[in-house]
Amino acid sequence: MKKFFVIALIVTGSFASFAQSTHIEQSTPFENVLQALKSDSVSLFMNSFSLQIIDGNKDKELWLTRLNQGKEKFKERFGVFKPSDFLYKYDKAESKLIIIFKGQEQFRISVIKEGNTWKLDQR
Repeated sequence: MKKFFVIALIVTGSFASFAQSTHIEQSTPFENVLQALKSDSVSLFMNSFSLQIIDGNKDKELWLTRLNQGKEKFKERFGVFKPSDFLYKYDKAESKLIIIFKGQEQFRISVIKEGNTWKLDQR
């Protein structure tokens, strides 16, 4: 009986370690947004979003405004952050990336795969 509990703990611990990750393929566009916010890269920020969100509008001034709004929102919500402060899970049924900041789930955002690249599919 004791062996069963030890094995169950090992198996459960193994699954738990896969539940949250510092990087999964679906987190790439969100990580790109974090990098864009830190580096002021309008093109990296814009290209993190799906074609549906971009909707043909590649006006640099518009995306610069959105980048600056994102910086304000992130600063307000997360203060000074490092990309390593975030962990990720993926809800395949809803195609949502689950964002975890310092151990607490913050929000879920729609993601979509365009070709071989994951993109944020929500503003």
